[in-house]
Amino acid sequence: MGLFDMFKKPAAPAKPEDIKVESVPANIYAPVSGEAMNMEDVPDPVFASGAMGKGIVIKPEQGIIYSPVDGEVTVTTGTLHALGIMGDNGVEILIHVGIDTVEMKGDGFTGFVGRGDTVKAGQALMTFDMDKIAKAGKEDHVIMVVTNTDDLPNVSPVSPQHLNAGEVAVVVTQ
Repeated sequence: MGLFDMFKKPAAPAKPEDIKVESVPANIYAPVSGEAMNMEDVPDPVFASGAMGKGIVIKPEQGIIYSPVDGEVTVTTGTLHALGIMGDNGVEILIHVGIDTVEMKGDGFTGFVGRGDTVKAGQALMTFDMDKIAKAGKEDHVIMVVTNTDDLPNVSPVSPQHLNAGEVAVVVTQ
């Protein structure tokens, strides 16, 4: 190892393989595998109150976020802990990884998409390091919210249960 090798940045994590999802417009798919919880049980008062919209919280088993719908990325954050997607079905979705993880300033997060990118359900969007989140004293809950809930007749999250990424998590009827 040479002197200048000490100053090289570590290589960014490789983008995970996408998962196969047969997309149906009324369905919003789980962005991560894990144990689904009711929104009111999330340890964040803004999300728990429903102020951001209806959705689901998943205690993740691994640190990969997949697109829950076909659509377009509308928002990404410099800290890479959250992103927004406008679904082809008209549903606006916010995916937020962790509680107060904005304070980590992007450490432990890697994004694979940017604003304006077209995405497909099951496409890998980002990764997050669950150990770094825990070491920072933060919760790693993945929160997925339909932010235009008030514009839709019915937004129905599934009951608390184990979900695999790509399984139906929320059903929206127009």
